[in-house]
Formats: sequence, C-alpha cells, structure tokens
Amino acid sequence: MTRGRELLLVLFLSGCATLPPATTPPPCPAPPCVRATVPDWKLQGRISLIQGEQGWHAGLAWENHADRFRLQVSGPLGQGALQLTGTAQGVTLVDANGKVYVAADAESLLQQVSGWQLPVSGLRYWVRGLPDPDARFEQTLDGQGRVQQLNQSGWNIRYQRFMQVDGAEWPSKLTLERDDLVLKLVIDQWQPDPAPVL
Repeated sequence: MTRGRELLLVLFLSGCATLPPATTPPPCPAPPCVRATVPDWKLQGRISLIQGEQGWHAGLAWENHADRFRLQVSGPLGQGALQLTGTAQGVTLVDANGKVYVAADAESLLQQVSGWQLPVSGLRYWVRGLPDPDARFEQTLDGQGRVQQLNQSGWNIRYQRFMQVDGAEWPSKLTLERDDLVLKLVIDQWQPDPAPVL
C-alpha cells in the first residue's frame, strides 16, 4: 500500500469514529421547577407583621392568574378587611368601608392607604419558593433542591416548612425581614391551577 493510500485510510477510519454523546445540563430540581411552571394558583393562610414594638395579624386569601391577581386580607392593622386586585394596567384597593383607591403598583398603594409595607410584586414569586426573575438574588438550597434562604430586593426570606401538593413541595411557612420589619406568612392551603374567578 502506498503512503498516500495509508494516509487516506487513516483519515477515513477517523471520520467513522463514534462522536461522544452531547452532554446535557443536569435537570432542575423538581420542586422549584414544578412551581415555576404554575402561573395560576390560590392560597389561604395567615399573615403577621411586626414593626418595632407593634404587631398585627390577619387572614390572607390570594389568587393569581398569570398577569392578574386578587389579594384579600381580613383584619389588617385592626382596620377590617381590604381587597387588592391587580392587572398589567395597575392595581385597585378597596378598604373595609368600600372606599376605592387606584395606583400603578401595589406596594405604594398599600403603604399609602394602610401605612404598612407588603412587597406584593416579589412576594408573588417568593411564596412559591422562587426568586423574582426581574431582580438579582442570592439563595441557599437544601439537599432536596428546596430553597432555605433567599435574599432579594433588600428582603431576607427564610423558608421554614413545606407541604406536599400534587406531588410537589410548596412553601407553607416563611419569614421575611427588612430593616425593623418582620413579615411572617403561614400557608394553610395551596391550590395549583384553580379555575379563574377573577
């Protein structure tokens, strides 16, 4: 065999060699991935707010459908019930006396009417154990891929308990802290993919 044919044979055999399989990234841990794909959900629970030496407790019902939500708080700050609804166009708050307030964002409206801070925009993600995709964050996960601590937008969020819902684990107890404000949330019931009533 001539040298030219030997070289041609080597090149041919090299071209026929099996390529190594493409590597795929490891799968996302099941709990957060499942919750991230559920834009529609409903929860019922209790919320408490502690600021300095003052503290308040209230019932909480929250329903979320993609770009709109309805949040009902019963008895915040001793003022009776209030309802907050939001869409991409803005938010509306109705207080215990039926008075209606309108604003561009929920946080400023709540503070204006009630005087207390509730980070609604971030909390829509944090209650599911997810960071808000529009802001930088740091988080610590446990061995099962569940978030233990999340720092975002000046808030420190600690996850203390989870519950099983439809084969996935959803947060059922979390504490948020910022400066002298402590917000505690206990979720008694989660309902993924509820029928929309908004």
